Amino acid sequence: MKRKIALLLTFLCLFAVLMPACQSAVQNSSTVTDQEKVTAEQMEEKFGVPVVRVVTDLPNYDAGWKDGQLSDTLSRLPGYNKEFMLLVETLPREGEERSIDITRIKTEMMAGKGPDLFLCGQDTYGICGALYGTSGYTDPFFTFPERAMENRLFLPLDEYIEKAEYMEWDKFLPVIMEAGRNKEGQQIIPISYTFSALYADKEKYGLEDFDRSMTLSEMQRSENPALRYASYNIAPFMVGRITEPGEDEPMFTEEELLGYIRDYSMRVPGDPRDYQDLEEEEKVYNGAIMRVFLPEPGLISPISDKFVLGKGSPAYRIIPAKNARGGVTAVINEFAAVNRNARYPDLAFKIIDYLMSTKVQQDSSFYHSRVLLGMPVHMDLGSEEYPLRDKNWYMSAGNFEEFCAARAEITEAKFIGPADKALWDIEIFDQKGLEKSVHEQYTLIEMLLAES
Repeated sequence: MKRKIALLLTFLCLFAVLMPACQSAVQNSSTVTDQEKVTAEQMEEKFGVPVVRVVTDLPNYDAGWKDGQLSDTLSRLPGYNKEFMLLVETLPREGEERSIDITRIKTEMMAGKGPDLFLCGQDTYGICGALYGTSGYTDPFFTFPERAMENRLFLPLDEYIEKAEYMEWDKFLPVIMEAGRNKEGQQIIPISYTFSALYADKEKYGLEDFDRSMTLSEMQRSENPALRYASYNIAPFMVGRITEPGEDEPMFTEEELLGYIRDYSMRVPGDPRDYQDLEEEEKVYNGAIMRVFLPEPGLISPISDKFVLGKGSPAYRIIPAKNARGGVTAVINEFAAVNRNARYPDLAFKIIDYLMSTKVQQDSSFYHSRVLLGMPVHMDLGSEEYPLRDKNWYMSAGNFEEFCAARAEITEAKFIGPADKALWDIEIFDQKGLEKSVHEQYTLIEMLLAES
């Protein structure tokens, strides 16, 4: 096997998002899709059981729509298809139909009604490699989930979590779960997350004695090309959180943003010839340095075919890409939340509880063939003790230990939104062109936050 380096936007495809099957008849499943043009009330009148209304806005639309993974996953949940049923509304990927549906559902919520449960993916822009619409530029259903919490759209779930029957809350990564909390308590349940990191063969790149206390500027000045390479980060991860929780103004000035982009995102420091062999070896797509972290090759992108972090992989050093403040930023890929106006909050949480159980995360095809984008919030998954996909995939003990050490460096988590898309759209030309682009996008960020 070639010795290799890989970095940035690593996605451990261990977790799944949730999308309904398109069933043509209720007799075969308790899940009915919005394509059948029925209401929850009509279903309840016909079948005599509660009907939980679920809205999904998730990646990999075609796969989830066709193969019934949500129904299959819930098939072992006590009461499903007997004591309650689902009405699942899957948002269109893009265009006017999507806008109409989002407006309709949000209008219902403003009137004190709406769905019971939301299962949402956040990166509808494709920054982390998600598959939504063909354009990749659709805003998510909740453009600012943290603002939605402040506006009391979601039900606080602390009391439900304390009585949870299936999930193991103490096994979930705290810094990620904290992103779904505010002063009222836990309102959003993160499902998976992503952080940027460099994966490098320890022996090849002399990283056996790498010191994790190394700063961003120290990596930039290092004589080791792999460490200089690791100092690069794309803008949404490099800038990190855009606002303080509950605030509506950027945490940084326009001048600071210009400095961030110029110093940390404009180029990989050092002589480009230092990286020529690395980039050719890793087949960097269009010269970018984005990598997709998969438990088996070829699931999303051909550039990942030679980079696998499974049980047979070489010993890697995993170095998170730091943000401009010296920490490490993770982003929430998918999450679940219960409408504060839900008709059936207990049943809505019961579905979340079951979907977040360790066993379902390990074995359900719903997770492992749907969300191939983020790492699970359960901290033990991917180890030999907690393998995935019918016990067919896990990391070696050394690589899992290395992954845990890298994961421990995460200092903050955020939900991607239109302000991150504005960062993503900064165009890097010469100095004058960069200043113009930063000014335009910073002005847009201020406007988006003010309107949130």
